[in-house]
Amino acid sequence: MIVIRGAKKEGMTVEDRLSSLPDELIHKILFCYDMKFAVQTCLLSSRWKLVWTSLPCLNFSSRQFHILHKFAKFVTHVLSHRNHQIEVSTVKLRFHAGVNQDFVRKIAEYAFSHNVQQLTVFGPSSCRHVYPSCLFSSQSLKHFTFTCISYTRLLIATEAPLDFPSLTTLNLCNIILSSDVFSKCVNLKNLTLEDFCVMDMEVFDIITPQLSNLKLIDGRCSNSINVIAPQLENLTVINCSIGYLNAPPRLLSFCYTFQLWPCRLVQFSNDQFPSLNKVTIYLSKSKDYPTVLYKEEDARMIINMLQHIHSVKYLTLDADTIECISSFPDLLSQHSSPFSNLVCLTIDYSKKKDALIVTMSSEARNFFLENSPSTTFTMKLPKVHTLIRIIYSSLPCS
Repeated sequence: MIVIRGAKKEGMTVEDRLSSLPDELIHKILFCYDMKFAVQTCLLSSRWKLVWTSLPCLNFSSRQFHILHKFAKFVTHVLSHRNHQIEVSTVKLRFHAGVNQDFVRKIAEYAFSHNVQQLTVFGPSSCRHVYPSCLFSSQSLKHFTFTCISYTRLLIATEAPLDFPSLTTLNLCNIILSSDVFSKCVNLKNLTLEDFCVMDMEVFDIITPQLSNLKLIDGRCSNSINVIAPQLENLTVINCSIGYLNAPPRLLSFCYTFQLWPCRLVQFSNDQFPSLNKVTIYLSKSKDYPTVLYKEEDARMIINMLQHIHSVKYLTLDADTIECISSFPDLLSQHSSPFSNLVCLTIDYSKKKDALIVTMSSEARNFFLENSPSTTFTMKLPKVHTLIRIIYSSLPCS
């Protein structure tokens, strides 16, 4: 019960339902805010005085501190007054200015000594900041996300790879990679590289024996990426400019989105994917060149990619991809249909916003369906107010 000051009737009380909640639920509520707010709740009542000291999830942000020294002093206070018998399950660390190695080391060592399982670090944009090696080595960590505001070379105090033997999920964003950093992550199952760049390497190896899901988003690699992951089943590549991609043969799912400019279409080194079940390919025109015309070389590269995925059962293509290859019927007629296992072909028109005419050549139809005559052909349409006319360009139309 708490007394409400200023109530109409003196001494009027109301039940404090929030304070009556179990600690586990209060902890989840407080984790939605940064640690400074969580500590301030100790002023609410005697019930709240020590709640923050038993938080298993620590969310530190320097946003409300004008200088790094004050932020470091606050974090030191929290760690020193925390109930050390409570293990730390999750740590979020967000820097908005500078990074001090000793400061980061203190947090990492405390978290890892308390068997932290999930760690998220948002770093500043300057490449001048080098993170201590202890941040990239843990026996207990299972989920790690490292994000920089803009590109920074992923460098640790030593040149050693990431040392996370228990890690299952790794997300790296806005980084420059220049060495093999994954070989010691022997239990890694989910890897996402976003806004990444590979430099100073002819072949960049991703060596992960247990990896099953790989996402490459907005990446640049002028040469080759070699994925040595025999368990890989799901591969997603979005707007990446990659010379060659060597993917393991047991792929089940492949999702590919690309821009005609400035990205280059990825070329597979391996053309044998016997277990391929589902493929989605979307062509997205660059915002800077929304009206760019299709080129024969673009169509040639798309056809080449489609030949590499010839064993697919369920294939989804967007309207732009269909229009691109349909623009060059003579080129299509040079190739027989590679699809003998195709069960369903879906053309996605849902991204089209205006009334339009979609052209699909008969050569394109034959390319997809000639060797799979029983294939189900479906269309994913946009909202009902959008009008779409599908014209087979080699046939007379009214």
